[in-house]
Amino acid sequence: MRLLLLSLVVFVMAACAAIETGPNAQATESLPFAVTDPQELVVLTADPPQDLIARVEPLGYVVRAVHPLPDLQDTLVVLRIPATRTIPTAIEEVERIAPGVTAGANHIYRLQAVRAVDPRDYAAGMINWPTGGCRAQVRVGMIDAGVTSNHPALGSGRIAQRNFVERAANTRHGDEVAELLIGEGRLRDTTLFSANVVDPALDGGDAAGVVAILRAVDWLAAENVKVVNFSLAGPYNKLMDRALSRAARDGMVFVAAVGNAGPRHQPQYPAAFPFALAVTAVDRDGMIFRNAVRGPHVDLAAPGVDILLSIGDRRFVSSGTSLAAPHVTMVIAADRSMAALSAEGVRTALATGAEDLGPNGHDRTFGNGLLQVTGACSAG
Repeated sequence: MRLLLLSLVVFVMAACAAIETGPNAQATESLPFAVTDPQELVVLTADPPQDLIARVEPLGYVVRAVHPLPDLQDTLVVLRIPATRTIPTAIEEVERIAPGVTAGANHIYRLQAVRAVDPRDYAAGMINWPTGGCRAQVRVGMIDAGVTSNHPALGSGRIAQRNFVERAANTRHGDEVAELLIGEGRLRDTTLFSANVVDPALDGGDAAGVVAILRAVDWLAAENVKVVNFSLAGPYNKLMDRALSRAARDGMVFVAAVGNAGPRHQPQYPAAFPFALAVTAVDRDGMIFRNAVRGPHVDLAAPGVDILLSIGDRRFVSSGTSLAAPHVTMVIAADRSMAALSAEGVRTALATGAEDLGPNGHDRTFGNGLLQVTGACSAG
């Protein structure tokens, strides 16, 4: 165990100041969070969408889009709300007149990486990852920005990519996450299923909406992807809760960055969902990333500060909880003993092998401690 005085101070401050909205708290949607369009309502229905449309159109709602989500056993309907309604009143009205549907805002989820300085390639050794990398035992996916398919740092890795936004564009963030998953010395000879959900015209070009994310989850489920990296963070959304929890019940494991909103910020999603694995970031000395969100939902810590990455022939470093999550994703994917486990089983296995940081046992800052490869990962 590493007993770090500064970490204890951070823990005490976070415990005193954090807003308690973890998995055991009553989660509600909140409009102070950004949405893609204040006149847009998103609805999930397990019944034929025509039934919903027949109920809402006479009230002035206009159908903007209908997206079947067969692997999630739902249909996603996007509506323009009447001018006399707000999103909260529209949610209440639609759920009242169409029992069984889930209505919500099209919240925005932001990428969770920031630029840094001082390159140090320490991450693999810190978690005991084999130098030659490992073979994935299950299919691996990411919901993020697009990935440059010929990115030289991807080595033997392959990209199977689908866009879920009209103005899809590759960004450095997607390349960074992909490099950490299937780059040189990572998951070898692996196809990464990349769902591009980031809209370059939305919120400065580093964010995604709920509609794109849910369509991406449905695609990954259809491709039999087992473990999904989620380096995005945003508010609670009951549409996300419904769709992702169903995918988790069917065996999908979501690994999510806790977010970079700071130690006093309320828990962010999807990391704070009880079925997700919430990952925070530490530096090479096991010190917590200063902007990481804290809370009882945090499961594990992984390297995420001054992570060495590539752009062409140039090397640079980046930091954020976005870059910690892929370390957990690749360890899960490479461990054949986890292939048949549920998210809860994976959580237990990783917690058992973690190196404790900070106070004894699970805590709000480091979760169960530092991720460790326990020997199940084979370099062969």
